[in-house]
Amino acid sequence: MASDRIGFIGLGRMGGPMALNIHKAGFPLTVYDVAEPALQPFRSRGIGIATSPLDVANKAEIIFACIPAPEISLAVAFGEDSISKGSAVKVYLECSTIGPDYIARIAEGLAPTGIAFLDTPISGGIPGAEQGTLSVVASGDPGALERARPAMSSYAKHIFHVANTPGPAQIAKLINNMLSTTGTIAAFEGMVFGAKAGLDVEALLDFINVSTGRNVATMQKIPANILTRKFGGKIETGVKDLGLFMKTAEKFGIKPYIAPRVQEVFRDAIDAGFDKETMRIVEFMEQRAGEGVMVKGKPAALEHEAGQIGRKL
Repeated sequence: MASDRIGFIGLGRMGGPMALNIHKAGFPLTVYDVAEPALQPFRSRGIGIATSPLDVANKAEIIFACIPAPEISLAVAFGEDSISKGSAVKVYLECSTIGPDYIARIAEGLAPTGIAFLDTPISGGIPGAEQGTLSVVASGDPGALERARPAMSSYAKHIFHVANTPGPAQIAKLINNMLSTTGTIAAFEGMVFGAKAGLDVEALLDFINVSTGRNVATMQKIPANILTRKFGGKIETGVKDLGLFMKTAEKFGIKPYIAPRVQEVFRDAIDAGFDKETMRIVEFMEQRAGEGVMVKGKPAALEHEAGQIGRKL
């Protein structure tokens, strides 16, 4: 095992499990988060708790950051107590989805410090973070990536290196997120339509999942989160990522068609009060479809009354 000490900044729903996997793999670890509840799983395990990003950077050679917003990423990199002033840090990995413009600002700011900067956004959701099966798309110095790879492998099953400078990995991640998000919204619309028409939604899913309409939503999200009514996800993250996708595409002279329509669905859902969990957009669609429509379990058979197709409740 590499002898590098590891730091982790941002212990939210993704960062927390990722950092715990690094700890379980045996790496010496120091962590930091502004929220005390996020620190408790680490404090209870005797893991070192830092007082600031700078404190992490004075104690760890390799630092991972999993941050919820681009502005916070900038503050962690260059604020008053930032990693840029650290005495120990050699490699800094931004695991967040913040877009290539913010990545370029961080890379430019860190260049004079000699800290190697890697753009390493993640995909796979909370289950992937917990199980150590995330996918990472990385861009930046190949030597720095190899130095960080042992720790990364504790939370990632797949690591793809797409460029030798930071930024392109963000574009790849934004494309992935757009495809995932638009596919999810399309799947929700299809399932609500099926429920409204009285179809057995589980049978409909079984058909779709061995046919050409299948995607990650029909195969994973709907069975695990919608049929069970567990929901989940942060709706503001979807709005952020779609916005970054559109902004970045337009800089390349591409005017997106699909992403703006899907972001419109997100904003309409938020305006209607579904402003917390991404998966509750299906409830917004159910509401729009009419009273009693619910994508849940096995609905009753079709009824034909006065030429109308309805659903038994």
